[in-house]
Amino acid sequence: MKPTFRLNPCRVLLLGVLFAGLPAYSATTDSTDDTSQGTPPGAPPGGEETSTTTQVSATEGNWSFDVITTTSGDTKTVTSTLTYYAGKSDSVVIVPSVLGGAPVTKLASQAFGHHSEIAAVYVPDTVTDVSDWAFYDLNTAAIISFANPDVVIDDAAFQSSGNAALYLPSSTTQTSAGGKSVVTTGSEAISVTLTNSTAAAIAGGNYLNVTTPSGYELTTSAITAIAESASHESDDVAVDGSSVTFSGADYVAEAQVVEIYSGFESTVTEDELSKTFRSLTAADAETLNTAIAADSSYSEVKSKLQFAAGYYLNGNPVTVDDAAVAYDVKTGESVSADSTSGLFPSTGSGYYKYVTWRDTDSDGDIDTLYYSPYTISYAYNSTSIVSDNDNLNGLSARNILNPVYLSFANAVVKADGESDAVTKTVLFADTDKDGEPLEAAINEERSVLWATNYGSVTVDELHANSTSVGNWAKMSYESGLSTYNNEIVMEWGMNALLYATNGGAITVGSLTGPRSTLSATGDGANGIIAGASGTDTETGSAPFDTSSVKLYNADMNLQGWNNHAADVVYGGYAYLEDVNAITGIYGSYAVGQASALANDFGNGVVEVKNFHTRVYGNRSAGAYVIGGGIITAENSSFVSRMDAGVVSASGGTFSMKNSQISGQIGFRNRGGINSSSTSTFTKVSFQASNNSFGYVTGETAAKAVAAWETASGGAELMHYMMSDPEMTLGQLCDHYDVTADAQSTLLQTLSQLAGRHYTANTPLRSSVLDNTYYNYSAGQYTGSTDFSDVPYLTVGSSYGGLTSSVFEFEASGINLELNQCKAENLNRKDYRYLVSSEAGSSPVITFNQSRVSGVVWNEGDVTRAVEGRSSARSSAMSVTFNSTMFTGSFADGSNGLWNVESLSYTDGNGDDSSLNGNYYGATANWGISASFDASSSWLIQHDSYLGKLTLADSATIQAPVGYTVQMTVNGEATDIEAGTYSGEVVLTLVQQ
Repeated sequence: MKPTFRLNPCRVLLLGVLFAGLPAYSATTDSTDDTSQGTPPGAPPGGEETSTTTQVSATEGNWSFDVITTTSGDTKTVTSTLTYYAGKSDSVVIVPSVLGGAPVTKLASQAFGHHSEIAAVYVPDTVTDVSDWAFYDLNTAAIISFANPDVVIDDAAFQSSGNAALYLPSSTTQTSAGGKSVVTTGSEAISVTLTNSTAAAIAGGNYLNVTTPSGYELTTSAITAIAESASHESDDVAVDGSSVTFSGADYVAEAQVVEIYSGFESTVTEDELSKTFRSLTAADAETLNTAIAADSSYSEVKSKLQFAAGYYLNGNPVTVDDAAVAYDVKTGESVSADSTSGLFPSTGSGYYKYVTWRDTDSDGDIDTLYYSPYTISYAYNSTSIVSDNDNLNGLSARNILNPVYLSFANAVVKADGESDAVTKTVLFADTDKDGEPLEAAINEERSVLWATNYGSVTVDELHANSTSVGNWAKMSYESGLSTYNNEIVMEWGMNALLYATNGGAITVGSLTGPRSTLSATGDGANGIIAGASGTDTETGSAPFDTSSVKLYNADMNLQGWNNHAADVVYGGYAYLEDVNAITGIYGSYAVGQASALANDFGNGVVEVKNFHTRVYGNRSAGAYVIGGGIITAENSSFVSRMDAGVVSASGGTFSMKNSQISGQIGFRNRGGINSSSTSTFTKVSFQASNNSFGYVTGETAAKAVAAWETASGGAELMHYMMSDPEMTLGQLCDHYDVTADAQSTLLQTLSQLAGRHYTANTPLRSSVLDNTYYNYSAGQYTGSTDFSDVPYLTVGSSYGGLTSSVFEFEASGINLELNQCKAENLNRKDYRYLVSSEAGSSPVITFNQSRVSGVVWNEGDVTRAVEGRSSARSSAMSVTFNSTMFTGSFADGSNGLWNVESLSYTDGNGDDSSLNGNYYGATANWGISASFDASSSWLIQHDSYLGKLTLADSATIQAPVGYTVQMTVNGEATDIEAGTYSGEVVLTLVQQ
């Protein structure tokens, strides 16, 4: 019930807004800027005019945004920043030019992220600024169009969105932006005139319509259709052709005043008023389950969202003590249970929005509830880290992580606030047994150590075991997302064993002390997550540079899906020394997405020394760095059985020395061409081998998939089926409504394939259904082949066959500096690729004082899919050899490759082939440029094809014993001597 208001002494906080069309979340921050010079008109006598900025978060439809009001004297400027797009169905997305009655001038980081349905995004001319990571993981997008020719786009704006072409008006002076070349052809302006837009909640104005390629065009009717008035009354929107007029009151954002009853000030903090609370009768639960099953956005994950009669805290079943009491946090008055059901009220759509709770006698149930009528939101500031660490200093970060998702996080040991410094000599901790009893019983999103808001935790010796899982489906539903997001745990980090947020710091172990152990089995149970720099970044008063976890002298064994040894997000930092780490399970391809070291979602730094790791699952590299992130390593080793040893995506930077790297690919680069990014390896040995011994591959895997398709009616599997360590084959069949007879037949077939008896209780993990056909992509496992019949391709691969090369580039390109390195391909002699530039890549590689061998292959011109989108692509590469011995050849398209006796497979075009490469049938484009300095040598192994060859004085080219080398340039015989040769450069081995 809604209690009667009474005046009480209270603490007053500016938290949010109330406005026409109540937003889902809201928040306000105030700041003052005194940087103006002189005494402007309107300033008080003898004083300077001050500028005040108010930021208010709001949501309208699928759009979340900040309304920013800046007042300077008599001048007030109101703009909107788009922070998040929640739509999941539109392939062509029109970004409003007006949100909340104000022009949209900025796209924030992660405004668009993880959208497999988007083909084109149209951004209006009002937008002047685009942040890093604004368009993240839009793998299927073909077009991103901006109508403002002068828009400023951050270099990291298009992380993992390499397929999209960037369109700007022909009047622009920009030739590239955000790491993409600018396209100015095949487009035209399209406009809608807006009248009285201050009364608009949503409106669209001027755009750049892309007409070539066709199929994604805008129309004025599509633009006018997004219009919504502040009143949300249809009569207040009048459309006349290409004009829209709004009537009614202006869209007004007003500060929400949060009042906490004085008697609770020492008991309850504003930050904890963030938990959802459900009170369900049996009928309520049935209605809710039916609604979830009928909701196309959540029906696929309905088994993770099953409700019964009782109480739920943040979607988790809890017990409320029979003698429990409840209070209104604003008034201090009691909140009574319903007279009919006997239950306390639910939060959400009614007066109360959230609760916090207390288990006063620590018996595992709730004794006290505090109800809050206030909404919450996520309003962060982008900061620049100040640090003595060169890799951290100047790195961009967010100051806080999203409190909506942090509300799910909990820990055995937590330190919150600068004054909260926890120290322990020895700690044994299990997530399902230790700490707060109620949270241990739930055992979801649960860390062992959590330091936040500049709190700190120091443990000399830690033995930690986590069986906690990150229930991303539940968190998506409880936080009101329009559809589930299976990367919530990956992005926000709750469920990590060691979890540092908002400037918190954790230190475990020492180089001279006893050895620590950390183990985990659950979905998303990372070893380490650190994210967000804290609110005092850049002020000089922050106790720590940023959120950080430092781990020394430890062993880590992480056997869950998406279990990184260390991951950093939004400016976090991790340091590991004398640490051994295993991620995944040998023989399990599906328990993946678990690169040992990683940075995701914004920038971050991971530094390791004497770190040694072995990783087992699909999409699991030894180390993975993206965007502005940095990973450094010294005296370390990285071994990936089913992926690359290390992966750089979208310009992420490596700096490694005195280390070893091994995988199906040694070094892999993906995520677009980032010509300003340079990764450096010094005294590092690289190995590539597509050995898949111990995994279910080939014909056995194909037959297992076929058996599942016969039983279930489809080949796909939701990834959480594989990621759940408790999932059995019987439970899998129940989820997909497999009949009893079909299940029996399935179990018989799988038993025959496995050579052992399968029952309904057999775990799905490590069964014959856990195989290389089930390649993880976009929340599901699916695949039409595992490429195991093609000996030069990597086995598995979620998006298509990649060459098992020491250095492989897919639709990408960075600068790669290799100093005193060794490179070895352990595949059979016909398939020993050194470098592969594929699918529109353009890397720049420099070998200094190194010894390398193998085929350097440029795919050429081809039409092939990359991360789900097929397109015409043209590859190239530049390779420089300084004081380096190169033994091998240069191949381009099929030129320089050869047929292998007894080899037969079906290539990407459906043709029979025995060629030792060029699976997708690319055409040579003479895209290789190679240069040898005076101290370098080239021992040619096969005929070679280049577009440019530079030989310095004293550079040597040699043929094998019994052969000579002849060179032609554009078809004419040419002597091999110092100089630069361009065009069609062919070096042929001639047997003597």
